[in-house]
Amino acid sequence: MSCVLLLMSSTVSVSASIDRHTSYVGANSESSIVIPTIKPQWTLAMDKPENDWQMGQGVIATGEGKAFYVQNGQMIAINIQSGRRLWKFGSDIKAPLVYKGGRVYAGMKTGIVHAVNAASGKKIWSTSVKAKDSYDIVIESDQLFVLNGDIQAYSIKDGKFQWRDEYSEWLRGPMLIHGDFILMENEVSGAYTYSLLHAFNRKTGKEAWQLGNHIFPIAAKDGTIVSQKVSNLLDRVQLPTLDTVDLKTGKIIKSVQYNPRNVDLTKEEHGYDGNAWISDGRVYISFGSVVYSYPENADPAKTTGVSYFSEFINREVRYAAGPYDGKLIYTDGHSIYGIKTANRMTLFYNTEMTNTIARFDLIGHGMYVAQTDGTMVAIDLIHAKPVLQLQTFGRVFGPTVAENGMIVVQTKGKLLAFKEPQSLKVK
Repeated sequence: MSCVLLLMSSTVSVSASIDRHTSYVGANSESSIVIPTIKPQWTLAMDKPENDWQMGQGVIATGEGKAFYVQNGQMIAINIQSGRRLWKFGSDIKAPLVYKGGRVYAGMKTGIVHAVNAASGKKIWSTSVKAKDSYDIVIESDQLFVLNGDIQAYSIKDGKFQWRDEYSEWLRGPMLIHGDFILMENEVSGAYTYSLLHAFNRKTGKEAWQLGNHIFPIAAKDGTIVSQKVSNLLDRVQLPTLDTVDLKTGKIIKSVQYNPRNVDLTKEEHGYDGNAWISDGRVYISFGSVVYSYPENADPAKTTGVSYFSEFINREVRYAAGPYDGKLIYTDGHSIYGIKTANRMTLFYNTEMTNTIARFDLIGHGMYVAQTDGTMVAIDLIHAKPVLQLQTFGRVFGPTVAENGMIVVQTKGKLLAFKEPQSLKVK
């Protein structure tokens, strides 16, 4: 009998230790770091934009210690500190709004654009020539430009119509204005698709030139622009190529190729365009998880580039932002990492990153991370520590902005604000 009991006991013990493969344990823990949870200083309802793309571009304007937004088709101005309404204007107003030089510019769904005194809410002028289906308003010097697939130009003084471009295809933003020229990009589709860079005369709206297989400029100075050459189906760019273009003629006057990966084209190795930009006198080229950097005016064939990559970061991360505050920022959509440009030290910004990242914005010494569950976390960029968090109850976000000591968060249908953390301000 004792033998039978012993056998039964052994059987139960062995059976209980066998893995049944019916469970998975992943991120099943909480951080020991306690992050202060705050409530917004104020929360206001606003009209939802036409689509999520427009929300991502931003729908409000700020300036003079005020925020301007659209509610029930009216433009509303509020005190940024208290959220108290100061004035309202018009009807049938649509986002986006633009503030500049004491004025707020707003378009109507009918295509009319108004210039409004930001202090009083009184109309200064309205355009007589409509620009329907507009998605952006750009102010530059003495002109206002409305973008709606075309470019329409108006006088900033009185709203008088000046010109509309005659290019037959859809022009997409953004817009760069340099000297007497406007630069925009679009894609042309036919047997294959390719990028086309356009220059328009700012005074007449006439197209001055176009340059195929080139994208929106990454620099502009002294009557020239720098544009990256990109591949198409029939013309493969093997190495990142930056072309300096004469702004008046559209002619390429200098072409520089970068080969940070040491691709041997004589052995028919395949290179890649990469994604290039220029910041503070240096050229940066991103290849997903690795970013390379060169002095802007150096010959890359005679200069060794600096690579920014960390073995502590998983291979799925991609360059996201920077250089900013001495760091390049990377993300895989769930976690955020930084690499210092001075010493290539890795920083981890992942405490309380518990959901998918909708977007983040860099302001002062802070990173404001909006997550898809509506939680926003403010992180100290220098010390890689979370400072505060709040619940916005949003899912789609526009750019987080700072105005007069307040951080303003725009989500679909809602606007809220809280005081900028003292530790994240630029002294």
